[in-house]
Amino acid sequence: MDYSGRQKTLREHLATTRFDALLISHLPNIRYLCGFTGSAGLLLVEEGGSVFFTDVRYDTQAREEIKRAKVIIARKAPLTAVGEWIAARRTKTHGWTIGIEADHLTVSERKRFADLLPSKVRLRAAPSVVERSRMVKDEEELVRIRAAVKLGASLFDRALEVLRPGVKESEVAAEMEYAARRAGAEEMSFPTIIAAGVRSALPHGRASYGLVLFRGKRGGHTKPCERRNRRQSKLCDLEAGLATWMLLPVSCCVRRG
Repeated sequence: MDYSGRQKTLREHLATTRFDALLISHLPNIRYLCGFTGSAGLLLVEEGGSVFFTDVRYDTQAREEIKRAKVIIARKAPLTAVGEWIAARRTKTHGWTIGIEADHLTVSERKRFADLLPSKVRLRAAPSVVERSRMVKDEEELVRIRAAVKLGASLFDRALEVLRPGVKESEVAAEMEYAARRAGAEEMSFPTIIAAGVRSALPHGRASYGLVLFRGKRGGHTKPCERRNRRQSKLCDLEAGLATWMLLPVSCCVRRG
């Protein structure tokens, strides 16, 4: 990934604004800019360079993953570390206006951060600059997206293999997630949606411990559906059809790279 180019683009934009620095707190944006995949960190981008702050849990990981940014490992919360780092450089940061990602920084976090800063340093909400940059995919990103879609689509085949009368929704979900991991998925993008029977009316029905029960009607009576060839995927009635239909969106919702 061209982390250097991405940060350069952000700095060029920064030069056209009233901001002296941008504090990136949204983890997907941090990953986009410098490669960090952990769960705690902040990236301060200014004209002279970028500084990444995280805690001691990510000492090794940050040093391995971070590209084009100085790494500071703190023995305190990253937000506190950033505030103290800026305060310690009063001469340089005097009169600074720091742009923050207002959609991703809570009111309490903003107040705590402001209390750490020198009185002449101001915080202002910044526009969604990184998100706009992320809308335009480079060739490497397109390759990864295609691979993720192909991987996700293959999970439907695994679902058809395990989908049968009496299986639990959670078991189908577990099989699909295991297959995704084995195929190289980093994680599922959101909890797997598996819903059978009346639950198939739930657009975002998470897999439950309920059973998948296929039923067919004959002579006005409902009876259990006979097991069919798993590749035929011919289900007995609308209820069962919905059970399979609910798997479709899940098959493309995996994250890879």
